[in-house]
Amino acid sequence: MDNGISSAMAFGALLRDNPEAARIYDACTPQEKQRLLLRIESTPAEKMESLVSSLHYSDL
Repeated sequence: MDNGISSAMAFGALLRDNPEAARIYDACTPQEKQRLLLRIESTPAEKMESLVSSLHYSDL
C-alpha cells in the first residue's frame, strides 16, 4: 500500500479514537485541512499518533 494512503488511513483511525483531535480537525478551515493533508502525506503511518495528538498544539 502507498505510504500516503497508509498515513491517511492511520490518521482517520486515530481521529476516531481521539474525540478532541476530531473536534479540532472538524473545526479547521479548508485551507488548514489542506495544509494538514500535506503534512499527513509526508508523515509515516507509525508517527501519525504523534501528529494527531499534537493537533491541539499545532498552528495549522
